[in-house]
Amino acid sequence: MSTTPSAPGWEGARNLADLGGLPLTGGGRTAHGVVWASGAPDEITDQGWADARAAGLRRVVDLRNAVEREQAVAPEDVEVVHAPTEDPYDEEFLTECGPWLDHPRSWTPNLERYPDKIARAVLAVAEADGGVLLHCAGGRDRTGMVGSLLLVLAGVDVEGVVANYERGFRGAAEHRGHTLAYDTSSGQWTPDLPDEAWEADELDHALADRRPALREWCATFDVVGYLDAAGVGPDARRRLAGRLRGSDG
Repeated sequence: MSTTPSAPGWEGARNLADLGGLPLTGGGRTAHGVVWASGAPDEITDQGWADARAAGLRRVVDLRNAVEREQAVAPEDVEVVHAPTEDPYDEEFLTECGPWLDHPRSWTPNLERYPDKIARAVLAVAEADGGVLLHCAGGRDRTGMVGSLLLVLAGVDVEGVVANYERGFRGAAEHRGHTLAYDTSSGQWTPDLPDEAWEADELDHALADRRPALREWCATFDVVGYLDAAGVGPDARRRLAGRLRGSDG
């Protein structure tokens, strides 16, 4: 049985996947049309947005920092919630997470440092009246982190969470130029140039290093306890998990 999310076709979308169809630990699969994940939607065409609306999209949750965002691109009838997951100018955050921003090793310190920010992102998904598109710049790191929180909460099995992360990582590698990247040697944010493509062996090596770290995170990070302490209460968690599972929660 496949553990890979399905890929809808919204014209102009980058690294887009429906997080439905992922295997649940107790049997069954996550519901389609509840949460989609992608890179920045800046190039989605009018037809693409029309198809998204027809699929049930009603809210976009943008995980990018303010400096990364350009002019609004979503149609007026699609709500956009800005919910950055980090402070890009927090020196302590950059010292601790900067070398690992594209790696699950950064997730626990990132989550623990900014519970209010993470809660805003998760609640924006939980409280949406309709389908949600969750995105950052490339659809890999921040989207992978928040998306994994949602999937673990819903009860997706570990290999399903890993498959979704790998799908996003590989998809991001096909669309370089993610606005900004953190240069650990200079300690500065720099343009992530479009021609900085991954070679196939580099991509495989990167994922071979990241899969075990993600499995360990799934096994050791207390998602429910973390969200509860961050202010995502039982009702919101039940609603979110229920929607992702295709039930009333």
